[in-house]
Amino acid sequence: MRRIHILPAIFLAVIFALGSAPSASAQDSPKWEVFGGYTYMHSNVVISNATFNMNGGSGSVAYHLTDWFALVGDVGVTHSGAVAAKPFSLTITTYEFGPRVIWHNHTHLTPYAQILIGGGHASGTLYTSSLGVGLAPIGASNDFNFSTGGGVDWKLSRGFSVRLAQAEYLHTQFANRVNNSESSFRLSTGVVFSFGKK
Repeated sequence: MRRIHILPAIFLAVIFALGSAPSASAQDSPKWEVFGGYTYMHSNVVISNATFNMNGGSGSVAYHLTDWFALVGDVGVTHSGAVAAKPFSLTITTYEFGPRVIWHNHTHLTPYAQILIGGGHASGTLYTSSLGVGLAPIGASNDFNFSTGGGVDWKLSRGFSVRLAQAEYLHTQFANRVNNSESSFRLSTGVVFSFGKK
């Protein structure tokens, strides 16, 4: 019923279409990639549905099964000390896994697209404090979540790249006393270390 749940199916179709094209420079594909960096998130994980900003970091490991296809494990942590201009703190942790399609070409730029599915944990005083007279704390929340998006890496050497940007739509289902459904935009940047060779 909710259109949000058709996004993974659409994204998988795009991944299949992109992946059907062979790599232009397969020799450049590493076996392992490890990423670490800064993450910014614009979110609405609050009861009022007001939006706010969070900052943190993320890390991922990608294993290349082929020259254009990899499996990715990703962990991210973002935090805000003043949610929607209120004196409540919030920490969001996500842990996801899924496929990535990479386009290797004859330039130093390597774009990719991915869809990740997993879980998340929301904590902080937003969940452990009373949010109003007569309202009990919600309590820390665990959820199912998924993200779709992509990014671009700038290769500086055989084993080192800079992730110029990774932009994602993140859907979470944390308890919020309204609809337990939130949409966030997540942007990450950092460094990538490559190991081995396909």
